[in-house]
Parts: sequence; C-alpha cells; structure tokens
Amino acid sequence: MKNSSFWRIATTVFAVGSILYTTLSSSQSRQQSRQRQQEDPDDSDHEYDVPVEYQHVFEKNLIVPAGWAFGVVWSTIYTGLGALLVHQALPSQVFNPRYQKALPWWWTSLTCNAIFGRFFSQNDPQSIVISDLTTKFNLPAALALHQSLEIGKTDVPTPEKYLRIPVSLYAGWLTAATVVGTPNTLLTLGWWERDEERDEPVAAGILGATAGAGYLIARQLNDPWYMVPFVAAFGGIANRQWNKPVVGWTAASLAAVYVGLLAYWLPRGKFKEYDKIIVHDAEAEVITEGIETSEPHQAEIVRERMKPIEAEGLD
Repeated sequence: MKNSSFWRIATTVFAVGSILYTTLSSSQSRQQSRQRQQEDPDDSDHEYDVPVEYQHVFEKNLIVPAGWAFGVVWSTIYTGLGALLVHQALPSQVFNPRYQKALPWWWTSLTCNAIFGRFFSQNDPQSIVISDLTTKFNLPAALALHQSLEIGKTDVPTPEKYLRIPVSLYAGWLTAATVVGTPNTLLTLGWWERDEERDEPVAAGILGATAGAGYLIARQLNDPWYMVPFVAAFGGIANRQWNKPVVGWTAASLAAVYVGLLAYWLPRGKFKEYDKIIVHDAEAEVITEGIETSEPHQAEIVRERMKPIEAEGLD
C-alpha cells in the first residue's frame, strides 16, 4: 500500500504542476498580447489575448467561441480536477480501485495538457498545428480517464460522486475543442481557402453534427455532465458570430436545445441506472450489482441485502 500511496501523491504533484504550467503559460501569453495592443493601436481590434499567429487564425475560424468561454470552462475544470486529485491521494482512498485504475490516464492526459500549454503560448504556425494535434491525442486519454473512474457505470458515495464531475466536463470540452481546432490546422496549413458564402453553411453543419455527436456520446457514457461544456461552446460561438445569422443563430439554437436537455437529465445524473452501487461501511467498499440505485434510501437497502452475506462470512 505504501507504493500505491506514493504514486497517488506523485500523480497529484505532477498534475498540479501541469495545470500551473499551462495556466502560467497562458497568463504570460495574455500579458504579451496586451503589451502589443498598448504599443500598437492597430492590434487592439483583435478579439483574443493570444499570440499573433493564433489571433489571425482564430479570426478566420467561424466556430471558435468567444474568449470568455475558454476562461469560464478551463478555470472550472482545473479547479475541479485539482480537488479530485487531492482526494484520490488521501490515505482513506488507498483501497479505492477506481483511483488506482485512473493513475496512468492522469499521467497521460496531464502530460498532453502540459504540451498543449507549451505550444499554445508560442507565436508560430507550427505551434498551432501541434497544439491542435495534442488536443486530439488528449481526448481519448480523457475518455479513458472517465471510464477508469467508472463514471456512468458505478454509483459512488460523496464526495467522490461530485468530485468526478470535472472529469466529465474535461472530456466534453476536449471533444468540442477537437472539433474547433480542426479548422485552425486546415487554415494554418493552407488547406482551407476562405469563402464566406460557402463557409457559413458549412460551419452551421459542423455545429449541428457536433451537437448530435455530443448527445450520442453522452448517452453512451451515461453521463449528462459531459454535455455541459457544449453549452459554453455553442453560447460562445453565438455571442461571437451573432452578426452572421446562419452560424450565430444555429449556435444559439443548439445551446438552447442543450440547456433544455440538461434541465431534464442533469438532476437525474444519468440516462439509465448504474450497473452497480458502492457503499462504504467501516472504510471498506461493499459492491452490489443489479440493484436499482434511484431510491433515496439506497444505501440502507443495500446494507439490508448484504446482512445475510456478512453473516455467512462471520460463520
């Protein structure tokens, strides 16, 4: 168990370092952008506090959300992930098998996160492509992290139940970012020539396909929280592209549809019943399968059903 504790603590330290590195890199990039805007009045028209190369490509990409969406979502995700990482390193979680399974995926995903932070702060076309590819590599790692924590499969006690939510947000936002980043790469490499008459309906179609895919993936994951970042993405795109009705209104409509879906599914926390429920009793995990978990006193029900099994074990 000492070895397990060491790796959990090491994972927390590494992950926090990755988050801080990415945050500081982004902060330095924003400061440099503001300095340029102060020195060059012509630079003040740019929408984003990012390196010049990123500004130019973002302005051409019709499905990049407004800057506030990035700030709101990433600050929420990083804060939540930090809390979960601290919890998984606590001595009381030594016997938690989900945290054990998640360790390699934390390292994989947060390594990608640090690489992204490194290149997102660089002012050259190559960095735009690398940061997009890094996001695409990070998405399957984040989904694997989601699955290793058994989100949508296992009903767990608090606080783990709520601390897992940022992982759902993380996977959802990386999905949206994978879609958004693709035009950035195509524009940077010169593989997409701009044509507003063509690009607006194409962008609207991409948004519609993304919304459909996001809902289907959320259903497959049995996780409504995965859909929440899409609201910020669609809302940010609508806010930025309101003067382009085809794109702006499509994004606003999709954000409204997602809000409606979330209003129905989010209070339930799932689309279908969990495969199993875990009850903590005397710091040990009792796992029961095939028991309905929607009842308000589910823990008491499980304990009653486990009494004959426990009695046999004592005999």
